Amino acid sequence: MSDTEDDVVLPRFFKVFLSETASESLAIPMSFNEHLEDPLPRTAKLQGIGGGTWTESMKRIRQCVYFTSGWSKFAADHDLQDGEFLTFVYDGYSTFEVSVYARDGCKEIRAAVDTVELPDADSSSEEDEEDTSVDGSDGDISISEEEEEEEDPSLVGEDEEASQRIYTVDSEESESDAAVVAGLSNLEVTGYPSFTTSLKNRIYELLIPADAVKANGLTFGPKITYIDEEGTMEGARGKWADNRKFFKGWDRICRRNRLQKQDSVTCEMIHDARKRVHSIKIHVTRG
Repeated sequence: MSDTEDDVVLPRFFKVFLSETASESLAIPMSFNEHLEDPLPRTAKLQGIGGGTWTESMKRIRQCVYFTSGWSKFAADHDLQDGEFLTFVYDGYSTFEVSVYARDGCKEIRAAVDTVELPDADSSSEEDEEDTSVDGSDGDISISEEEEEEEDPSLVGEDEEASQRIYTVDSEESESDAAVVAGLSNLEVTGYPSFTTSLKNRIYELLIPADAVKANGLTFGPKITYIDEEGTMEGARGKWADNRKFFKGWDRICRRNRLQKQDSVTCEMIHDARKRVHSIKIHVTRG
């Protein structure tokens, strides 16, 4: 079996990054727990496609596993923004290969490791002595910081329910970014509240039915992320005089999905543990 075929069967999952709940820690989908080692390792390595490696602490809180100490540095180094996708491919031991997809659906290389030229032999001994003294002090500082972070309860995110499904995509190098995003968009998300709509005269606005909001105790922020087969797109929130909520930018979703009046659109309202909706996933049924 080739390396590519081996890679295809590796377990993987994706997350939508939300700074409000995932700046300090990141929840691994509960459905992914069966792929993790038992007992749970104390640390794991995240390997970015830019060549760098980050060591993360892993903690089990109730039934959910989190990346805690070290995650904030990974997020900062990769300049993660709200609504961006991250894919995690697990080697079955202790390493996750992480790819970042911007909000336009394109994979990006971030936190790339610079190439460092080796010093000449004449100067190597002097530099080695300096490096040894620096490494010793840095090691002590690093350990104390990790211990302090592990005691900090603020590291526990509340992103337990968002994006908690495993997906499988073809990981051959020849595959285009568009195909990867399509694999994410085709992900079947279940268990979230949904409503059905169709092509309306008010094409610029997606109206959220009040009964669906009230029945499920949902709340909304100032913007939403639309997810369809083409990737992701943001829409700003608006409100009519009768307090009905809607989100703008819907016309772009209608156009790029070539919606017709006979088509039916199911909108899944993907929310976090606090019932705050951050994304709306679009399923189109052709009439």
